[in-house]
Amino acid sequence: MLKLNTPVEIEPLEKRFSYRDSILFIGSCFADEMGRRCEELYFDTLTNPFGVLFNPCSVAQCLGLLEGYGINSCGCSFVPEDVIETPDGYCSFHHHGSFCRSTPEEFLDDANRALAEGSEFYYRKGWVVVTLGTAFIYTDRESGQPVSNCHKLPQERFERTMIDVDRVYDMLSQYVAARPDRQWVFTVSPVRHLADGLHANQLSKATLHLGIEKLVSRYPNAHYFPAYEIMMDELRDYRFYADDMMHPSQLAANYIFGKFMEWALSDSDRPLLAEAENVRSMMQHRLLNPGTPQAAQFERRRDEALASLLKKIRS
Repeated sequence: MLKLNTPVEIEPLEKRFSYRDSILFIGSCFADEMGRRCEELYFDTLTNPFGVLFNPCSVAQCLGLLEGYGINSCGCSFVPEDVIETPDGYCSFHHHGSFCRSTPEEFLDDANRALAEGSEFYYRKGWVVVTLGTAFIYTDRESGQPVSNCHKLPQERFERTMIDVDRVYDMLSQYVAARPDRQWVFTVSPVRHLADGLHANQLSKATLHLGIEKLVSRYPNAHYFPAYEIMMDELRDYRFYADDMMHPSQLAANYIFGKFMEWALSDSDRPLLAEAENVRSMMQHRLLNPGTPQAAQFERRRDEALASLLKKIRS
């Protein structure tokens, strides 16, 4: 039989998560994609409390702030000195542009609220899924601080460099080592960074792969999921990309997410996943004739299905 792709062989995790576990997603826009899908399927999730983060330094800074806030909530919140003015409003170099607000006070209120919620979630016993997008970092020349986002500020303010494998490992291993009771999943985003150039993008992705490999080979609670390989080999065709030719299409994201669930979800919870998918489908169904007896009956069945699912998840 003709083979039209190269299947990626993935050994299922020995220890897998269930609907009783909390799952924190941190990293690139692919982390947002995975986290959103888990949330829609009624997993206990939190995604990117500082917004999308692309490089290991920014992810490590995020983890440090979440961990530090939990240790001393009086001394690790964001303060006025963290605020910068950008063309889109007020924000900080720790945050994605989605956190920009019209006043410094509004930004600090929202940022500190998200920090408190994120830290509380981080300290739950569960899973952390980290998706790294690039090994390139931008450093603010004034403060020497790696930034999570340049926020459309003048390019000459920043120095662009690519970190090496050891720094990828060093930045992240401290958190994996500090939390041996937590399971960590690392993956490399399949999103291509074409602005870096195709060769530099490959070097960047390779650096991330080598840093993660060093992590998972040294820590039994660290694992690697090959999202990048699935996109590059099993889905090696431009029809699996969105119109920008950088991001996976919805079909590709569905496929990779399905592979992730096969790899990571416990066998005993697969019936719950199927039930959650059915409930999600019912929730997304648009009633053509609301207010009719048939519509009311459907809404009643939908509400009963959701209540039954949530009861099973919480039991």
